[in-house]
Amino acid sequence: MPHSLEPVLRRTMLFSNLDDVELAAIANLCRQRSVPKGSILFYEDDPGTSCYILTDGSVKIVVNSQDGREHILGLLRPGDLFGEMSLLDGEPRSAAAVAVEESKVLTIQRDEFMSQLKADPTLTLKLLVVLTRRLRQTDRHVESLAFLSAPGRVARLLLDLGGELGKPSATGLTFETTMTRQEMANLTGTSRETFTRVLMEYQDRGLVDIDRNQFTLRNETKLRELTV
Repeated sequence: MPHSLEPVLRRTMLFSNLDDVELAAIANLCRQRSVPKGSILFYEDDPGTSCYILTDGSVKIVVNSQDGREHILGLLRPGDLFGEMSLLDGEPRSAAAVAVEESKVLTIQRDEFMSQLKADPTLTLKLLVVLTRRLRQTDRHVESLAFLSAPGRVARLLLDLGGELGKPSATGLTFETTMTRQEMANLTGTSRETFTRVLMEYQDRGLVDIDRNQFTLRNETKLRELTV
């Protein structure tokens, strides 16, 4: 197995518990690909012929409303698997995937992967775990949009990003993001103006420190209270 593929495959939930022989079989199916910033890996309704593993950079999963507005369903990090639903059922893509920054992915073709699933049924069970986790994340996102106010949705996004990217600092939990304010607003289902206004309010209240793309969550307890 190519040595460079082993770490990222082991970070991917679907393959994290495989032994070396099983990992080698998956690695043989992978094709590496570089993706420039802004490139679209696939569009909504495209045929589902492959899945992807993000090895470097960041990719957003988006759908567009009838009025043309972009709604971000998720922001993926290295080690994340995506496009797996179409990989299993062969149905058209339910959303689009766009590179937020210069990224690298591994691709696995559906026909080759299905052959591997038939040869190793344990992979099927692990994939069900991944799909269940993704469904729970989607349910949580829908719940947030349906029941939380704009300030609550912004607070939840900050807490989620802090949990994924944050490191403890002298003043709180600090993280950096490459997302634009518009992309962050899209994740919360708000306009950029509303998102920025809420951020400034949180900063004025001493809940968050903001320095361009760096955020420090100074009062996580209060932010969590806003998401209830």
